[in-house]
Amino acid sequence: MRLLLPLLLVTSALFVASAQEAAPPADPGVDPLAVVEGALVRFVHASPNAGAANLVVISATAGLDERHDVELDYMESTEYLRLPEGRYDIVVDLVGQNGDPVAMAEQLHTIPGGVYTVALVGLVLDEPEDEADPGDGLLEWIQDLFTADRPELALRALVLDDAGSSIGGPDRVAYRVVHAAPGTDDVDLVHVRDDGADVLATVSYLDASTFSAVAPDVGTLEVRAAGTTATIDVLSDVRHAPGLIHTVFLVGTPIEEAEPLQTLVATAGWAELAPEGLGVTGGTRLTGVMTAPELATMRELLVALGQRVDAAGYQLTDLEVEDDALVEARRELSAAALLLEQAHQLLDSAERRVP
Repeated sequence: MRLLLPLLLVTSALFVASAQEAAPPADPGVDPLAVVEGALVRFVHASPNAGAANLVVISATAGLDERHDVELDYMESTEYLRLPEGRYDIVVDLVGQNGDPVAMAEQLHTIPGGVYTVALVGLVLDEPEDEADPGDGLLEWIQDLFTADRPELALRALVLDDAGSSIGGPDRVAYRVVHAAPGTDDVDLVHVRDDGADVLATVSYLDASTFSAVAPDVGTLEVRAAGTTATIDVLSDVRHAPGLIHTVFLVGTPIEEAEPLQTLVATAGWAELAPEGLGVTGGTRLTGVMTAPELATMRELLVALGQRVDAAGYQLTDLEVEDDALVEARRELSAAALLLEQAHQLLDSAERRVP
């Protein structure tokens, strides 16, 4: 199912509407709605005991010869790397340790204009070296946390879809939270203001929230124990400015002696990730201004497209056969619905700019 490509075309058209000034006429031989080639992928190291790690990106698509090695230390992240459209395996090797790769992500499938984050999360699990009685409940808990009888905490590469990054727009600041702290209960991402506090998202271990757009330069963001006012970390060093998109990782462990809980924030700019900001070889920067009637027509098209997406979803729900193709179709449909929601939000922003 290839619902994402038409949705990306529609979303790209909305950026035409949001342009502030009319640009010179484009080359008549250039398609103004051309989708950029390839995707953007960045990498984050959020495993508290893996040490230096090498994330190896290997193409798994026939005819696509791509390999990239990304070496990171704990709490490090990278800028976005451009990859051609296709499927990739993400293999993790621990630097300085011999043996087989220790983790592999669910296969990364990139689409034109897609934006992704690959995060190394979890623990390197092993049997405790010291079999003696630790004699201390705290030490025993730390040893239990890192042993192989906790497979749910095992090291892995977590693939996140950053397509929701456009939700904030140039006038808002957007946040999402990713729970990457093994052994830690659910947490809230909270927007704290002088007149109160709003819980933007609640996540469990290995979960990532959707993006939430908030007014810039108002209040601060905190990560709290879910359902309480107990603050785990305050995002005091994060720029709460318009046009920024923050992914907040909770990292570490509940035991400070092992690795303290803290936040790691990966930030990007809205303009950097918007289709018009991806104009590189093979892509086209979008220019021009849409009129109010054209925007109204675009809204009607989005509504009709949404009805088609809903109808396809109902048909997939009624199917009884479970195979890889059906699972992939449902994943694509879910991604398409998210892009459609973002397109409506971008259109809202564009309509406010048109007299």
